Amino acid sequence: MGLHQGSSLNPFLFSLMMDSLLRQIQEKVPWCLLFADDIVLIDETQGGVNERLEVWRHTLESKGFKLSRTKTEYLECKFSGVTQEAGGDVRLDTQVIPKRESFKYLGSIVQMNGEIDEDVTHCIGAGWTQLRLASDVLVLASQKVTCPANESSGNEDVEMDVRAY
Repeated sequence: MGLHQGSSLNPFLFSLMMDSLLRQIQEKVPWCLLFADDIVLIDETQGGVNERLEVWRHTLESKGFKLSRTKTEYLECKFSGVTQEAGGDVRLDTQVIPKRESFKYLGSIVQMNGEIDEDVTHCIGAGWTQLRLASDVLVLASQKVTCPANESSGNEDVEMDVRAY
């Protein structure tokens, strides 16, 4: 979904509108996750996902919004190891939605097999990237730094071990 940019009221107005829409289509168990204009629809079957997607498309289009067909994708999770109905496509109206093996939502990577390897690898890589960016500021070797007594605030030499990573 997209929203015109510019006004500081837009996030608030968008939130009010989404709240109103959700009241019309939300069920007891939360089968959709929302954050800003990102929506994740959840169902136990491919047919159920198609139905939910069609309900969302119809509801949003009736209020003048539309789902982004280029950004919409789906992930079939095999957490239980039991394969659901074979074949068939997930569709948005008549367009076939591309299937992914993982996707990123709110900074975490969700994988179809329930593993967290990709997410952990991504987090470690991001940490190393930040370390490299900050490396000109860091002292990467262990050094002994001493201050003579006349430069320190006390009566004796101050020795400290500087180690930064």
